Amino acid sequence: MRLLPRTLAGRIVFTTVAVALVSAVVAGAVSLGLVRAASLGDARSEASTLADQLAALPQNQLEQRVNAQTSGSGEPKVALINTNGTVTGSIGVVLRPKVRQRLEQGSTLSTTVELGGRRFIVEARQAIDGGTVVVARSLNSVDAAVSRVAGQLLIALAVGLAVAIGSGILLARVVSRPLSRTAAAARRLAKGDRNVELPHTATVEVSDVVNALDELDDALTVSEARQREFLLSISHDLRTPLTALRGYAEALADGVVGAEDARDVGSTMLTETRRLDRFVADLLELARLEAHDFAAELTPVDIAGVMAEAAAAWRAVASSGGVELRTDVHPGVIANTDAHRLRQIVDGLLENALRATPSGGAVAVEASALATADDGSRVAVTVSDSGAGLTAEDRDTAFVRGALHDKYRQTRAVGTGLGLSIAQRLTARLGGTLTAVDTTGTPWGASFRLELPGADGQEPVRAGDAA
Repeated sequence: MRLLPRTLAGRIVFTTVAVALVSAVVAGAVSLGLVRAASLGDARSEASTLADQLAALPQNQLEQRVNAQTSGSGEPKVALINTNGTVTGSIGVVLRPKVRQRLEQGSTLSTTVELGGRRFIVEARQAIDGGTVVVARSLNSVDAAVSRVAGQLLIALAVGLAVAIGSGILLARVVSRPLSRTAAAARRLAKGDRNVELPHTATVEVSDVVNALDELDDALTVSEARQREFLLSISHDLRTPLTALRGYAEALADGVVGAEDARDVGSTMLTETRRLDRFVADLLELARLEAHDFAAELTPVDIAGVMAEAAAAWRAVASSGGVELRTDVHPGVIANTDAHRLRQIVDGLLENALRATPSGGAVAVEASALATADDGSRVAVTVSDSGAGLTAEDRDTAFVRGALHDKYRQTRAVGTGLGLSIAQRLTARLGGTLTAVDTTGTPWGASFRLELPGADGQEPVRAGDAA
C-alpha cells in the first residue's frame, strides 16, 4: 500500500499534517505533564502552608480553626490528633496510625496516601501546645483541574492542527504551482518550441531549475540554428557534384556523349564521386566524435616517427602541386597520445595547407618539446603554409564548421568545410589544444599549432604503429 501521495502537493500536505500532528501530540503530552506537576505542587504547597500555620497556633485557637475547617465541605481537610488520643475531624481517625508512626521519626510529615480508593496529599505537623495537626487534600480536585486544562489544550491543539492543514495546502500550492508551470514549459521545449516563457519564483531551488531550462532553451536555439546553417551549407555542397553527375548520366543515357569523350566524362564523374565520398566520410567522423563511446588509446608516441610517415605520404601530392614540403622535427620528442588519431589530425592539417598553397610555395611541419612552468611536459606540432593566409577574424572562426568554407568558396580552393572542426574535436579528445596562430611578421600565410601532453621517460611505440 502506498503511504505517500504521488504528487508533490499531496506530499507537502501529508508531511505538514504529519509533523503538525506529531508536534501536537508531543506538545499536549508534555503540557499535560507540566500542568499536572504544577497543580500537584500548588496543592502540596497550599496544604504545607496551612499545616505550618495551624501548628503555630495556641491550643484554643487551633481547636477553633480545626472545628471550623472540619464543618465545611471544601478542601483541604483538617484534623487534630490530641495527646490523649482523641481526634477532631474524621480523616484524622483514619490517618492516626500512619501519621503517628511517621512522626516518630521527626516533627513533620509530607506524603501521599491512598484511602478508600482515593489518593490524598497529607501534611502533618506537631503543634506547639501538643498534639498533631493533619492537613489532607484529595487529588481528585487536582485531577479535575488538570482535566479542565486538558480540554482547553485539546481545543487549542485542534485549532493548531487545522491551521497546519490549511498552511500545508497553501504551501503546497505555492511550491507546486511554479514547478507545474515549469514542467509544462519543459514539455513545450521537448515538442520543439523555443523562446518559451518560463515562470519566475523567489524559491531558490525552483529558480535554479527555471534558470537551467532557460539556459537549455538558449543552447537549443543556438544549436539548432547552427545545425540548420550547417545542413544548408552541406546540402549546397552536395548538390553541386550531384548535379554534375546527373548531367553526365543523362548525357550518357541520351547518347549525347560520344566514344571519344567517354573517358573524360568518366574521369569527371569519378572526381565528383570522390568529393561526395569525402563529404560522407567527414559527416560520419563528426558523428563519431560527438558520440560518447569514441575510443582513443593514449600511449607514449614518438612524434618524429609519426611526422616522418605523414611527410612521406604527402610529399608526392606536394610535388605534383609544385609545393615544397619541409619538416623540422626534434628527435626524442614523446607525446602521450593516440598515434592513429594524431596522424589523422596531421593529415587533415597538411591537406588544408597543401590545398591553400599555390605552386612555388611551401608547407612546413615542425615538432618540439615545450618548457612548462609546472611539472607536466607538453609537445607542440605546427603546420604552416605560404598561402593567402587568415585574418584575425578568420582565426577566431577557423574551427566553426563551414565558416571559412562559406567565406572563401568563391575565391579559394576549399574542402568540405569540416576538416578543421574535426581536427579540433579530435585534439580535445586526446587532451590537447589546436589553435590558429597569428603569422604577422613571418613568411607564412596560415599556421596551426597542436599541443599535446608529453610522456617523457616512457618507452614510445614504434613509428610504424601510427599508420
